[in-house]
This record gives sequence, structure tokens and C-alpha cells, in this order.
Amino acid sequence: MQNTGNQYRLQKISEIQQQLEAEKQKRTQIGEKYKKGVKAVDAIDYILASFIVGLSILGIGLLATIIAAPAIITSETITMAAGMQFILSRQVNRKLKHKSHEA
Repeated sequence: MQNTGNQYRLQKISEIQQQLEAEKQKRTQIGEKYKKGVKAVDAIDYILASFIVGLSILGIGLLATIIAAPAIITSETITMAAGMQFILSRQVNRKLKHKSHEA
């Protein structure tokens, strides 16, 4: 009778080990997905940063010609929008990095 209790416990231990292995693999896969997301957001950040710098330089160049005031306003509006997207992108990146370390 005591032998069946041990068999049951050993079987449960084996089942728990299998569940833990499956969870470990699942977390590894999720972590890899988050890391890919972090890389994609980093690439977008670099593009936005260079876009902001380029538009700022364009705005300064247009500022030298007083007649291009409407173009300056448009350029700076787009620059501000890109800056806001950059800030939001950094927040998303921070959260993705945190999630990738948790997984």
C-alpha cells in the first residue's frame, strides 16, 4: 500500500517537472519576441532622430530666407510631430526592455 503512494508522488513530480520545462520554453520564446520588438523600436528611434535633425537643419536654412515663412511653419510642425513620436517610441522601448528581462 505504501508503494502506491510513492508511485503517485513520483508521477506528480514528473508531471510538475514537465510543466516547468514547458513554461521555461514558453518564456524563452516570449523573451525572444520582446527582444525583436526592442530592436525594431530602436531602429525606428534612429530613423526618427535623424529625421528630426534633418528637418531642424532645413528649418534653419529656410529661416535664412524670410519669404519661406509658410514652409518654415510646416517644417517645424512636422519636426515637432516627429519629436513626439520619438518620445512615445522611447517609452514603448523602455516597457519592451522591461518585459524582455521578465520573460
